[in-house]
Amino acid sequence: MSHGLADEVLTAALEGRDQALSPNSVLVGLALYDDDRLFVERWCYRIAQDCADLWLVATASLCLGHLARRFGYLEPASVVLVRELAERTDLDGRVFSALEDVTFFLEELPNRRKAEQGN
Repeated sequence: MSHGLADEVLTAALEGRDQALSPNSVLVGLALYDDDRLFVERWCYRIAQDCADLWLVATASLCLGHLARRFGYLEPASVVLVRELAERTDLDGRVFSALEDVTFFLEELPNRRKAEQGN
């Protein structure tokens, strides 16, 4: 999907306007297939912080987890946000999946690799 179309759909979602394309599908598609991590991460962060749609907020959190798995990196503010979202009781279990991905791919796996290289 072009970034221009993604911008249009996700901006509409933030503004509460209906779109022909599902913002959830757009965000997941970007997280799984777009190679511009920063573009996708910025959208996930913005949606997770500013969107009134709780389903979309949880999707954004999940997508941050996907990015951690794909790229092995997230901006520190995004890591903090994933942790904060996992503490919210108004969001579904996808926030825990995101937290698991962030913990494993950004902390546990790199530490395991360092330990293996040290032997």
